[in-house]
Amino acid sequence: MRRSLPVVGDLLAFQSDRLRFITSAHRDQGDVARFRLGPFPVWQLAHPDLVRSVLVTDAAGYRKGMVLQRARVVLGDGLLTAEGDVHRHHRDLVQPAFHSRRITGYASVMVDRSAAVSASWAPREPLDVHAATVRMTLETAGTTLLGASVDVGTVEGALADLLSAYKLAFLPFSQKLQGLPVGPLRRLQRGRKRLHGLVDSVVAERATSGRDGGDLLSALVLSDDRLADQELRDEATTLLLAGHETTANTLAFALHLLAVHPSVQASVHDEVDGLGEPGPDDVDRLPLCRAVVSEALRLFPPSWMMGRQALVQHQVGSHVIEPGDLVVLPQWIVHHDERWWPQPYSFDPSRWLGGAAGADRPRWAFFPFGAGLRRCIGEGFAWTEAVLGLATIVRRWRLRPVPGRPLRLDPLITLRPRGGLWLIPEPR
Repeated sequence: MRRSLPVVGDLLAFQSDRLRFITSAHRDQGDVARFRLGPFPVWQLAHPDLVRSVLVTDAAGYRKGMVLQRARVVLGDGLLTAEGDVHRHHRDLVQPAFHSRRITGYASVMVDRSAAVSASWAPREPLDVHAATVRMTLETAGTTLLGASVDVGTVEGALADLLSAYKLAFLPFSQKLQGLPVGPLRRLQRGRKRLHGLVDSVVAERATSGRDGGDLLSALVLSDDRLADQELRDEATTLLLAGHETTANTLAFALHLLAVHPSVQASVHDEVDGLGEPGPDDVDRLPLCRAVVSEALRLFPPSWMMGRQALVQHQVGSHVIEPGDLVVLPQWIVHHDERWWPQPYSFDPSRWLGGAAGADRPRWAFFPFGAGLRRCIGEGFAWTEAVLGLATIVRRWRLRPVPGRPLRLDPLITLRPRGGLWLIPEPR
């Protein structure tokens, strides 16, 4: 275990450059690394077999990690943060909305939003494509999940406020500090108020009108097994944030990868041109687009590190994880491990093409959506939106990088581009 500072442990080094910190921990200590973030002993487990153990075989011995525990101040007992019977009950209620048949119905909204937003771009003018994909996915989430138009500025402003408090998650006594109206904590409270106000108005309208818009919120409000008002707010808030943020990031990174690899972009153009205007039934007819999205999820995983907290003692080789210890499973490390991914930092969509692609790779060497009972319920929704969104955009535009505006990463709760992700769209 590395030498740590009193009280804060390795927190300052971690906050200074999170990706470099976890990468160096893996390089120095291997697949089982140990460090301390504030008062919390942390075990970094970076092997696919250990990922399977924590998320699948021994999942009952863990609960959500510290970041999502702290996120309950905003998300309450939504699917991301709830535990035990509450999580199982809510998942059973929400699951039908993510059935493949329902997602096919949502797909037309995904294509329409992608087409409308990208049609507004100015030819040959530098564009923050991350801001654009956020708008696309947020409008889609509002329509398909909440059945309402949402104010993009309000949600993004609230999300920025919430993300500003990420660094506080591992501070000593951070849970007791959350009510103080200072600095990032003031922004956290402001973001929560803005987001809850927006969601409460949508929930109240639906409950009063009894209108069934064919969206997820309608199903929850009108269900015979209706959730309490607080539970409805928690689920609606969670779905609005989780239903757009990670997909927006993935789609932006995929567009960046195409812009800096023009030969692959040309092949994607060929695939999309052969299909015509993308439609709800075309996801399976776009294998190269899906492969590009897969590489974006591997190279820039929106969930760059998953956290759990041990409830019981666990033996990992010669190491003992004690109850209360934190465990982190870093997609950033596992997805870039040369044992599973030859030339791991290279963009190579062919990894995902062909019937035997990945046959010799451990199952959990790729886990962008988690695993086990807590696997992301919206995975199918995200794949559909990312693939169709990519196809819709590249059918209209050829993208190239903006000189002097390199991609910079910001690993907060999710992995985002710092300062936007700037590309130049050229009409095809």
